[in-house]
Amino acid sequence: WFWFCDPEDVEKAAMVNFFSYNKVDKPGFKVKAGLTTVIDLTQDLDSIWANMRQKFICKQISRGERNGIFIERNNNFRDFKKVYKMFREKKKLAKDKFFVFEKNGLLFNAYYPKSIIASGLFISDGKNIRAWVLASLRHIKDNRMREIIGQANRMIIWEAIKFAKETGHKIFDLGGIDPESNDKSQVSLAEFKESFGGRMIEGYYYSKVYSRIIRYWLKMRNWLNI
Repeated sequence: WFWFCDPEDVEKAAMVNFFSYNKVDKPGFKVKAGLTTVIDLTQDLDSIWANMRQKFICKQISRGERNGIFIERNNNFRDFKKVYKMFREKKKLAKDKFFVFEKNGLLFNAYYPKSIIASGLFISDGKNIRAWVLASLRHIKDNRMREIIGQANRMIIWEAIKFAKETGHKIFDLGGIDPESNDKSQVSLAEFKESFGGRMIEGYYYSKVYSRIIRYWLKMRNWLNI
């Protein structure tokens, strides 16, 4: 995977994937467009805060702070793994390889009071920063804790925005959205991300398979619908 750059051929690779904000015509590459929401970090923090939905985001962040939720940027991938695995299992989603996360991700964990309840993993090239994985324990049935965890999710993104601003990033990308999806959860996720006040733009995913074995495997997977 190559993030925030236009596609190019890579020697001795079996398969490559690129994410770019640019639409380019590169022979041999397949391209898929998707929507995302980005925040302009050249604004001051007060302006960014003012552009967020006040009741849905700002008020909940303030409540979370009063409730004692603690957000920490750390390398505690052991805590992150607990939340990630439970979240993906409840959502019936595939799991990615952890060594990739540990090698490339910027991790923010939320604790209440001392137990982890939510995590956010971000990927950066120094200029752009993008939400890569967001996971939490929101599947629990306790309504009070669900509210606390919802506050933690918002606080993680706000802390990541402040970190990105402080470290000279220009664009904060909340990750892919699908507001027209037939899946209600995808629509809700899009509404959540858009409530942080960014603007909607297109992002482009490019891929190229060099390996005949992988090409055959992908065709079989599509044929078997797995």
